[in-house]
Amino acid sequence: MGHLKKDFPPDSPRNKHEKEDCMSEDELTPESTSESTKKPRVLVTGATGFLGQRVIRDLAGSYEIIATHHGGLEPSDNVQPVHWGASSASPEALVALSSPEVLIHLMAVARTEACSQQPELAHRLNVEVAGRLAHVCCLRGIPMIFTSTDLVFDGTRGMYVEEDIPVPINTYARTKWEAEQLLSQKFADQPHLLTIFRIGLSYGWGDEAHPGPAGWVLNALRAGRSVQLFQDEFRSPIYQGDVSRAISDAFENKISGLFHLGGPERIDRYALGVLMAEKFGLDPALIQSGSVTEYQGPEPRSADCSMDNSLFKKTFGWTPSTITEGLDRMASDAVHNQPEEQICAGANG
Repeated sequence: MGHLKKDFPPDSPRNKHEKEDCMSEDELTPESTSESTKKPRVLVTGATGFLGQRVIRDLAGSYEIIATHHGGLEPSDNVQPVHWGASSASPEALVALSSPEVLIHLMAVARTEACSQQPELAHRLNVEVAGRLAHVCCLRGIPMIFTSTDLVFDGTRGMYVEEDIPVPINTYARTKWEAEQLLSQKFADQPHLLTIFRIGLSYGWGDEAHPGPAGWVLNALRAGRSVQLFQDEFRSPIYQGDVSRAISDAFENKISGLFHLGGPERIDRYALGVLMAEKFGLDPALIQSGSVTEYQGPEPRSADCSMDNSLFKKTFGWTPSTITEGLDRMASDAVHNQPEEQICAGANG
């Protein structure tokens, strides 16, 4: 592994007062490896997030990972953590000094409540940072994989296809849709370098800080707490491992374009919660049925953001797991605590 010899310059004078957001020189100098063991380098932003944890775990066996974080990630085999404050550090320097063969941009302010409370921060991190990363990737000819969301749709009909025009109804969704458009403009002359995945509700294992939709429900039920899930909020849930596999397939097979990455089934959040409870031996009676029309949050929720994944299946040549298969894989993953094989027989189709 080569050395990153420079510190990432701060973006503005304010960084003199935000030292905790900047990387130290030690963090920018990965341990060297012999040429015989050198592997292709992948830059992953948001590596400590719910999806990022799974991606770096699955890729670490075959790639040299430069993984950005803002605390809580330790070095491991083939994974070099880099403390990067996205709100202040330079996206251009991050790419220039990492010199990756591909950028997987997962970092975002993803909680809808947080975005509604701090819309300017959400725009800066979800749109502006993505655009600047895209700009330097274009200049250097580096492929970029960007993760968006099914929530870019208003949820009035469901089973959306890629040609449907997004109508976001909350701040988080608006920033993701704006980022999609900005990246498409940046890569207009090099569309083969950009892959965008609109990801459905993703379930799997995270950590205490990023439990994910399934972990939040299961943690509450294990503690004997009741949860309310909406019986009229429909999604296309996808197993976390399938999202990681799709990301890997995209850059390994040089697949570009916009894809709806959801599971093969349309299901409401309440029914999904009951299935999870039953799978893991927890009490489904603790799950209360509610309606999205009763939601009291700061911004509205989309009722039906289910997606048609036909284009993904045709292009990538496999079908994401059904909910039953995904929960089986999730249970197996919990027992073995090891990365699954990139090709799972239950996910082929």
